[in-house]
Amino acid sequence: MIIAQTLNSAAAKLKSANITLPHLEAEILLSGVLKKPREFLLTHGEKAISKMQTTKLKKLAKRRLKGEPIAYLTGHREFYGLDFLVNKNVLIPRPETELMVEEALKIAAHSSQPATLIDIGTGSGCIIITLAKLLNKELGIMNYGLKAIDISSKALTVAKKNAQIHQVNMNIKFIKGDLLTPIIHDSSFIIHNSLVILANLPYGWKAWKNNCSMDTVGLKYEPGIALFTGKNGLELYEKLFKQIKILTSKLKTGGHLLCEFDPRQTKLMKTLIKRILPEAKCQIKKDLAGLNRLAIITLSPNLLW
Repeated sequence: MIIAQTLNSAAAKLKSANITLPHLEAEILLSGVLKKPREFLLTHGEKAISKMQTTKLKKLAKRRLKGEPIAYLTGHREFYGLDFLVNKNVLIPRPETELMVEEALKIAAHSSQPATLIDIGTGSGCIIITLAKLLNKELGIMNYGLKAIDISSKALTVAKKNAQIHQVNMNIKFIKGDLLTPIIHDSSFIIHNSLVILANLPYGWKAWKNNCSMDTVGLKYEPGIALFTGKNGLELYEKLFKQIKILTSKLKTGGHLLCEFDPRQTKLMKTLIKRILPEAKCQIKKDLAGLNRLAIITLSPNLLW
């Protein structure tokens, strides 16, 4: 069978399962099987493919029909224009999380000195790795203190591989631990300049998990530890905010804390910040869909000392 026929056949099967963009996904899957860019498929439609390659594509399409995310099938996901390895041990990067990168870049650009950046719950490492590349490319700054923390050893393995691929592995220190715990317990770690903490923590809550259609959104394939926590979804943020207060002895100046959340948690997030960090200033940023998505918390020196 030739490429064009194979694509049409796969797309037809995906369409029958109400996949939104069946032909595009068929192209992505076949591109992965052939290890060729999608452009190759479009310009070599008459090229024959082997029986083994056809069988592999059918197996991938079958898994996709069951709801498995295409990123796990291909092992890749684009984030901020960069390609990242992903597997079942890490959350698939979302487009809305790119807002965190944009805002962190703005903070860095307006800072009088390089900051210490700590990515909490780094997962695939997409946030801190993107920042490591862009801080050098756009601002020409190499000496940022970049750290990435995750409680999952398997997630850190993926993040380290991505850092190597993007050639920033020497710029980022990867640490296994629970939120800021390894920083707090490290007596030798002192932050001499400003601090930027990036937190895209699990914010799915119990009721939502029980009521959402796991099959249609594909969430059942992603690690639950990276998606859901507690009754209101902000339990880990509450723990993080309390750790921020403990961290004050290591800070010499102010800083920023960027937290992604669900738009439905806006009021609860504001209340939580006001209760635990009453002196902090909070700004809510909207994503491209116009929904509240990111809390930018400014930690002043008065708060820290």
